[in-house]
Amino acid sequence: MKIYLKDTKGDRKLYDSNKTDIKKELTKRHIIISGFAEIGDYAKIGNNAAIGDGAEIGDYAEIGDGAKIGYSAKIGYNAKIGDYAKIGYSAKIGNNAEIGDGAKIGDYAKIRYNTKMGEYTKIGDSAKIGDYAKIRYNAKIGNNAKIGNNAEIGDYAKIGYYAKIGDGAKIGNNAEIGDYAKIIKTPNNFSQLNVLLKTKVVMSKNKGIFYKTVKENLTDFYTGKYQYKIGKGDKNLKLKRDQSKSCGEGWHFTNFWEALKQSKNKKSKIISVEIELKNILSISWKVRVNAFRNVRIVDIEGLDSV
Repeated sequence: MKIYLKDTKGDRKLYDSNKTDIKKELTKRHIIISGFAEIGDYAKIGNNAAIGDGAEIGDYAEIGDGAKIGYSAKIGYNAKIGDYAKIGYSAKIGNNAEIGDGAKIGDYAKIRYNTKMGEYTKIGDSAKIGDYAKIRYNAKIGNNAKIGNNAEIGDYAKIGYYAKIGDGAKIGNNAEIGDYAKIIKTPNNFSQLNVLLKTKVVMSKNKGIFYKTVKENLTDFYTGKYQYKIGKGDKNLKLKRDQSKSCGEGWHFTNFWEALKQSKNKKSKIISVEIELKNILSISWKVRVNAFRNVRIVDIEGLDSV
């Protein structure tokens, strides 16, 4: 076993169990590693940390000062556990995940375990993640946020500072929950609230304005054949709702800033359309619809794509 421990100056020093009495060095630093725990090579263990029986610490992982890792918990490759954070029994923390100082992760919670290199989930300082909760790929949980028992936070979702997500609530992919917000139950898939959380488009009276980047001649970029017409719309009401098909048949629109981003380095125009909630077939960072109306060209003079 090769692990990094702090010296008297607080600097990291590598210790090799084949050359050094590791137990003696751990005792000096008030570090407790239970007998059946497994510590990966080049892991960094902070002073006063405690690692429970059966816990697994991945290679290059970092355990902060005073952190406590519960029995049978698994900490992934290169994951970082903050100072005085607490990881519950059998919790699973994925590769490259970051758990902030003072955060609490409940028993059996899953913070995107078994991710590939480059996947990045971050839990803020003093955040609390409930028992059996699941935090998925690239999600970010703000400082002091509270995620309830059995709650699920989707891919790329962002939960703001001091936000509260209730027990069993499910927050979808790409959703953004603002600071101090409270979500006590799962929003209906096809609700104005869910559209707002996922696309950042505000709908009023079940109607909203959405945007799309198109070619200069107002044909779509995907096929180059579909022609949008100013003041007009289109529909295919045979298409039915299916949340599992975010890229299926129909027309696809998003919020203004996403459309602006997609226009970067392209000879293009941005159009706006009116969409009714009843015509939305699936929702992600965009909506797929079976009808829209009133195509308009958006004047973006003076704005630069981001």
